[in-house]
Formats: sequence, C-alpha cells, structure tokens
Amino acid sequence: MNDLASADANIQAVMLEVISEGISGGVFVYDKNDLIVFASQQLLTLLPVPKTFLTPGTRLRDFLGAVYDGGGRFLTDASGPRRMLSREDWVAEQIATLWKERAESQERRGTDRWVSFTKRRLSSGYGVCVVRDISDHKKREEQWRADMERVQITEEVLDNLPFPITVKDSSLTFVAVNKMAASFLDLPPEAILGHKGSDVHPPQVEQRLDRINRGVLDLGEPQQMSELVTRPDGSQVVIIANKYRIGKPGRYYLVTAMEDITGLVATDEDGDGVRPRMSRGGLIATSLARQERDVPGKAAIAPDTSSLPRRKVLVASSDPRTGAEALEILADLGFDTSSVSDGEELELFLQLAEEAGIAIDLVVVDTLADKACLEIVQRHRIPALAINGVRVKRDLAAAVARQFSQPAANETARDEDTLVASQAGESAGIDILVAEDNEVNQIVFSQILEGLGYRYAIAADGEEAVRLWQERSPRLILMDITLPKLSGFDASVRIRNLETIENSIPIIGVLPQAFDRDRDQCFASGMNEVILKPISPEALEAVFQTFLGVSAKQSYA
Repeated sequence: MNDLASADANIQAVMLEVISEGISGGVFVYDKNDLIVFASQQLLTLLPVPKTFLTPGTRLRDFLGAVYDGGGRFLTDASGPRRMLSREDWVAEQIATLWKERAESQERRGTDRWVSFTKRRLSSGYGVCVVRDISDHKKREEQWRADMERVQITEEVLDNLPFPITVKDSSLTFVAVNKMAASFLDLPPEAILGHKGSDVHPPQVEQRLDRINRGVLDLGEPQQMSELVTRPDGSQVVIIANKYRIGKPGRYYLVTAMEDITGLVATDEDGDGVRPRMSRGGLIATSLARQERDVPGKAAIAPDTSSLPRRKVLVASSDPRTGAEALEILADLGFDTSSVSDGEELELFLQLAEEAGIAIDLVVVDTLADKACLEIVQRHRIPALAINGVRVKRDLAAAVARQFSQPAANETARDEDTLVASQAGESAGIDILVAEDNEVNQIVFSQILEGLGYRYAIAADGEEAVRLWQERSPRLILMDITLPKLSGFDASVRIRNLETIENSIPIIGVLPQAFDRDRDQCFASGMNEVILKPISPEALEAVFQTFLGVSAKQSYA
C-alpha cells in the first residue's frame, strides 16, 4: 500500500485504530518531514498530552514537547543511569531514536509504571511507533526475580544445614536433597534427584520406608523414627528422622529431616559396633511452658478394657515395627496376641487355628500392608479391624475396645449385594449410603463409619445404590465410580433425575486416581465433590462437616 499511502485515508485511520485496540497499545505514524499522519486515541491513556496534539499534521517536535511539559518525560531504561536533560536536548534525543531503522526501549514513568516503545522507520521515510503499558509485566518480572532470590537463599540455607534433608514428590521421587543428605547416602546429588527410593536404598529398607512415606503423604500426620543406621561405608550412626507433608492437595511433598544423635546416645569404644551410652534418665529435663499463662491440655484417656473377657487377637502387618507396636498395645490391654507378616502366613495360621479348635476373636489388619489379608479374614468369617499402620499408637487401643464393646445385635449384617449397619433395624433411615463393589474397601468403609458413629448401608452395584437411596433415605452418598450393572456416574444421574428439590442429597464421588476427566465427569453427573482412595477417617470427617454441617464425633453423642 506504498507505506500507508492509499487513496482512502479514512480507511487507513480506521484500520490503524482497530490494530491499536487489538494490541492494547497506542500507535502514531509520522512522515519523512517529521509530521504526524496518524495517532490513535489510546495514546491519551499512555502519554500526558492534550488531544489536540494527536491531530494529523502536528510536528513531532511539538508532540514530544507536549509530553515533556506534561511531566511525562521518559526516564532512562532500567539498564542505564538516570539523566536530567533540558527540554530541547530531550526532544532532540527522542527524534533521533525515531529516525533509526529499528529501536526498542522500556522506560519508567513515575514509581510504578513502565511503558515500552517499538519504533520502525520504513524505506519510504514513514515511521511507526507502538506504545504499550508493560507495568504488569515489569511487576511480574520483579516478583519473579524476588522469588528466584528467595529460592536461591532457601537452597543455600538448606545446603548449609548440618543435617540431611530430602524432599520427595507425591510419586515418592526425590526432587531435592541437600549436601548433607548426599553425603549421608554416599551418593552424588545427580544419582539421587529424579530417582525413587528403590534406586537408593536396599530392597528391605525401601519396602519399610515406602509404607511409612505413603502413610505420611496420605494422612498428613508427621512421623518420627529413631534408628540405628549402617551407612554404605560400614559406619553406624543413630539418627532421628522426622517426616512430614507440605504443599496443597494434588501437590503434596514429603520432607525428611534426619539428625545424627550418635554422639549423645551411643559409643563404639569396644570397636565392635554402636552401644547405648546414655539412658533417658541422663537427659536434662527442660520445660518451655510459660507459667503466667494457663493453657489447658488434652488429657489422654485410655480405653477401659477391664470388663472385657480375655480375647485372642491376631495382628497382620508386613512392617515389623508396626506389628511390634500393635502386639505391645494389645498385651497391655490383656489380650492373647500373635502376629503374621503377609497373606500366606495369615492363611496358614487361620487354618491351623481351625484344626486345633482355637477361635480367633479379632484380626487387626494393617491397611498399608498386603490387601489380600482382609479378603482372607472375610473368607474365614472372623471379625476384622482395619487400621492404618502409621496410626497404631494413637488409635489401636480405642478401636479394639470399641470393637469388642459393641452389642452382638448391632453387628454388621451382609447379604449377596448389600451390607447394612443400622441401630434401628432394616426399615429405619440411615446417615450414609456407600456404593462400593470391592469387598476389601467395603470393610474399610464399615470400620471407619462404625468408629465415627454413623448408621450406614453399603451397596455392591449402581442399581442397588439407587434402590437403597429410595428405601433408606440417606443423608449423604459416597459413590464409587467403577460399579457393576450401573456405573457411579449413571447412578448419580438417575438419582438426580428422580429426586426433588426438597429431598436433594449430597453425592460424593470416590475416585481411585486423580484424573481430570473423571473429576469432570463426576461433576457433570451431578456429584457435589470428589475424594480419593485410599479413604481415611480425616477425609470422611471433612466431607461430613462440609455437607452435613456436624462433626462426625458429635453425631451420636
């Protein structure tokens, strides 16, 4: 178009205005005589000039002089020093840059505003200058620099800490290690980062740590372990390892901080390994409680099991430490106890007990261990208590006492399709309807809901879930999405189509994995929220608090 020379100047102006709006900036065009031939209206919001100076035919010198007089004279780019120029010198410098074939600059106006200038001189002598406000971009850039500085400082602090620290992502892959951690593991950082524990630790060690790590990630409860560790070079150290979860749902990280306390609690003076040197009585007792403030504490209440007959309880856990903790707690409660480490041992133990005429009253199954254990216990028709291994110390005693204290009339009844637990009989309403076809997961749901004091029913397929919703009027539905006969999605749609505004019920989708497509389909089918397996009491309590408006522990006080 001969460098903007066209038969229809009005069309040119309209097109340039549209372009100016499209790039969210101002545009002005000038000829070889330094006269403005076009200036967009957006310039008025970017430069402090009266509207009259945007009129075609205005000299560039007058336009730039108006910018200077309006207090909007440009400061230099951030990369250069500030200079104070006279009006004539400043205008001359700006015109010189407009005559360059290509010129770009970013200039600061005031304390928090930045403007960019992109200038092009065409072969015909016409020039084009695009003006844009880049304040937001500059702020983000400054924030990015500040964030990077904080990251560098954090990395420097972590690297110089005198104890090992490692960070794993939700897949338990190492994403960060400090220098002390690399030294402790006797590996270079590049041999650790991006690898899993199975690439760093011996198999038997990783199997135990994997269970603990997954428990911390799933439940969010910090764990502390004191261990005697034989390092790769053969030396022995006593460490305290603290594991805790950081981050947000969907982006959790596992942090492990290890402290070497060998010098405090052990010695190897005989040269044949680490031996204990200091007992608990040798520690200095220090209290940080402020005497001027009376802060009530939570008293630990031990469950009363004195009235219970001497029962036989079997513990199934693949983790020796969890098994030992459970046996110690059960022995203190007066139970006859034994333990097995996997499904094969459990099957053999129960068969031998049956042949000897010994009745096992309860099997405590670590839910983080072999999943086949729950199926084996169910097949032998023995009551089972599923409990998370990392919560044994906190929950086992109360859970066992509650299990044996329940009246026989309130035991869970099971038929081919449905498991129903209700204190008021089959015809009474219930609080929670669980749609779940996996028998192991059914037991887990049962244990949790019974412990929280809710009346519930469990449907083994989607059609049964719809029928029980109609018959039992639950207050909330936990809906697995992979159900036979009728999927969880289709069951939710059918319920939504049948219900009225008055009897609308919260439906919570239970997903095996956090795939976006599954989440979207849950909401599209009418579900109110989604939670992920494995299910924990904390996750269900949060759901009940949100959708039922009452804490689970207060439901049947």
